[in-house]
Amino acid sequence: IMEKYEISDYQWKQIKDFIPPKTSKCGRARRDPRELMNAIIWVLRTGAPWCALPEKYGPLPTAYNNFRKWTNQGVIEKIFQAFAAIPEECTEIQIDSTYIKAHQHSAGAKKKSPQTNV
Repeated sequence: IMEKYEISDYQWKQIKDFIPPKTSKCGRARRDPRELMNAIIWVLRTGAPWCALPEKYGPLPTAYNNFRKWTNQGVIEKIFQAFAAIPEECTEIQIDSTYIKAHQHSAGAKKKSPQTNV
C-alpha cells in the first residue's frame, strides 16, 4: 500500500534514471534508491527536520547524505524539472517558503496608548 508521502510506480519510472549509480567502494549494499527518495520526499513535504525521519525510511545519515549528494550533483533539480514539464504532474508540485516565527510574548500584550504633546 502506497502511503501519502511515497512516490507511485508511475512517478518512480519517470525519475529512476536520474538517480546516479552507487559509487562507494566499501562493498556495502546500497539502500534502495526508491526508499531514499521516499525519505527525501517525506522530509520535504512535511517540513519536518531530518532528525524526525521515521525509521521505516532507513537510517537518517544515509537519507540525508544521499539528499545532499544528489542536490550537489543537480539530481534533485533535474527531477523537479522533469516533473514540471509533465502537465498532469504539475498539480502535485507544491512549494511554500512561508515561515512565521513569533516570540512567546507577542500574543495578548496590552497596547500602549499614543502619547500626545500638549
